[in-house]
Amino acid sequence: MVLSSLRRKKDTEIGPWKLPCATTSLCPICTQVIEGRLYEDAGRVFMEKRCREHGRFSELISSDAAFFQKMRRTHYEHPPGVENPRCENTSRCPEACGLCDRHLSTPAMLNIDLTNRCNMNCPICFASSNTTGRLCELDIEQVGAMLDAGRAIRPHPASCLQYSGGEPTIHPDFLEAVRMARARNYSQVQVASNGLRFAASRGFAEAAAEAGLDVVYLQFDAMNDDVYVKTRGRPLMETKLRAVANIGAAGMRIALVPTIVKGLNDDQLGDILKFAIDNIDVVTAISWQPVSITGRIDESKRLQMRFTTADLARCIQQQTGFVNMHRDWYPFSIVWPIVRVMEVLTGRPHMRVSCHPHCGCATYLVVDKHTKTATPIPAFVDIEPAMKALDELAARIESHRWLKKISVISAMNSIKKYFHEDRAPEGWDFNSFLEFINQFVEFNRTCRDKKTFIDRLKGGRFGILFSASMHFQDVYNYEVDRSRRCVILYAAVDGRLYPFCTWNSGPCHRARVEKAFAAGDSQSSS
Repeated sequence: MVLSSLRRKKDTEIGPWKLPCATTSLCPICTQVIEGRLYEDAGRVFMEKRCREHGRFSELISSDAAFFQKMRRTHYEHPPGVENPRCENTSRCPEACGLCDRHLSTPAMLNIDLTNRCNMNCPICFASSNTTGRLCELDIEQVGAMLDAGRAIRPHPASCLQYSGGEPTIHPDFLEAVRMARARNYSQVQVASNGLRFAASRGFAEAAAEAGLDVVYLQFDAMNDDVYVKTRGRPLMETKLRAVANIGAAGMRIALVPTIVKGLNDDQLGDILKFAIDNIDVVTAISWQPVSITGRIDESKRLQMRFTTADLARCIQQQTGFVNMHRDWYPFSIVWPIVRVMEVLTGRPHMRVSCHPHCGCATYLVVDKHTKTATPIPAFVDIEPAMKALDELAARIESHRWLKKISVISAMNSIKKYFHEDRAPEGWDFNSFLEFINQFVEFNRTCRDKKTFIDRLKGGRFGILFSASMHFQDVYNYEVDRSRRCVILYAAVDGRLYPFCTWNSGPCHRARVEKAFAAGDSQSSS
């Protein structure tokens, strides 16, 4: 009854971003698609849903309703759709992935699992590496076909490629796979790694860089071994530091990837951020990942374990004092007006980060290498009015063709009044801000000139640290609309492309595809 009455309300009555609102989820037991609603209770946001067979479920979605609603309020919708879906006339989401004609976003990144083998057995591995008893390892021809599929997506192909697993660096043709991605014009080639091979051999790091690897997406849960013993089953701090040194010496960059478990390592966030700031010449991003809860766990235990993006923002504020929870974080789509202006002025599509506002949050920090201090860009730029002004400018240009003659510089200069130099780091002026925007919107071009990019990265006084959290779904907090807007796709050996949160959770297409294409017993092949 509540859900039915909610659906009858108009957006003008409750606001398109306000709560309560209807959603579509999954039953955690049978994974059937069911209706649900998001609502606020005591300053927190919950999802409630009911399966006819398995009953009612309630799940914490955000520990701070104001933070959650800011993500919804500042989200920009993009022109939807993939022009060349692989599956058409589908009605079952998320079971009929491939990409289907109901998917609403083009990808920012393509993932390829090179192997499900791993040289570790982490207790919190969402990929369940080394536990299925099946070996699923790609040959080089299969890799080539998947890379081609990512570049064929229209109106804009995947710009970034990430090899994942398992531990992709142990694939026998890892370096050749990197070379193949570079040859297919991916702007950035990444590997998601535990870092063991990079730590063990600087020569391996140099070979990977020579093959064209740009970024190591490095598992990095803490700054002490007590945590690693619990999250990864062994002490790893020394290994992580050696990996960072070898990767940096080889001329590659690092995105630190901490998996955050409430009560286990949520006290480490400030120390990890400080480490990134101190090593800004090599560490250019942190990808915070609140743990996904798998398996059948009762509601009280889930509430005890659940760590949301609002918890992340709060902990970082408490542990650093300079990153403000409610001022500095925005949904990934906040940059859409910049991209929209570029598209209408250049007449060509650009990479769009158009994921759902519930997927996560991000901020950029300007790091002064001399003082080892960092300042979030929203501390000195009025982000919301600046993006609104650019969005309105793009709409005017679309309506009046003669405005297309204005330059990109003129368009971006229109937001100068929202830049407050007195609050910015000393020496980082509006021109520095424009250069940052240019590197962002011209990502494909600037990344391909690797030497110039690295020289600029290491040569200046200031660095930019991207701090982002993507809260991957599990069957308890699942929203089908999030999967339809996913910008991180998996290419699979069956020829299809799967949104991240249908490959690793929900219908978990990974398990089905690996079972169908497995080559044998993974334990005998490790």
